[in-house]
Amino acid sequence: MIQRKQTLYMLAAFLVTAACLCLPVGEIEPAGMGVSAVVYNLLTRQPDAAASYANIPLFIFLVLSCPVVWIAIFSYRRRKLQAKLCTLNIVLLLAWYVYLGFCWLSVFQTDGSTFHVKLATSFPLIAIILYVMARKGILDDEKLVRAADRIR
Repeated sequence: MIQRKQTLYMLAAFLVTAACLCLPVGEIEPAGMGVSAVVYNLLTRQPDAAASYANIPLFIFLVLSCPVVWIAIFSYRRRKLQAKLCTLNIVLLLAWYVYLGFCWLSVFQTDGSTFHVKLATSFPLIAIILYVMARKGILDDEKLVRAADRIR
């Protein structure tokens, strides 16, 4: 059934991921005086209107996660595949955090500047929690179907 609670969890995770794509994830404050640069998933907007596309993998991880969740939502008859797709989304979002940490440590801290996280940085974590809840519900449904098949 498509109206299961797992579908609502996955849909909410998609909405949170889409919001993270649009909002800034951080701000780079230079050492000393200067205007801060805003970090988005696709680019870093410098104060002089220049853009650096060094953080495109952040964008790619989130964009890859979006169609996978729709495939998972509409494969409701294949619960094992649905659980694997939820796991794939969890891995993609964890890779997003790993790459964000890598960028923060290697690029943002080399010149003495500081990186301030924004609210959108927590959105993939919320999506991960929602995917874990959806995966648990999917596996519980699978156990229920297996038990009903044994009774027959």
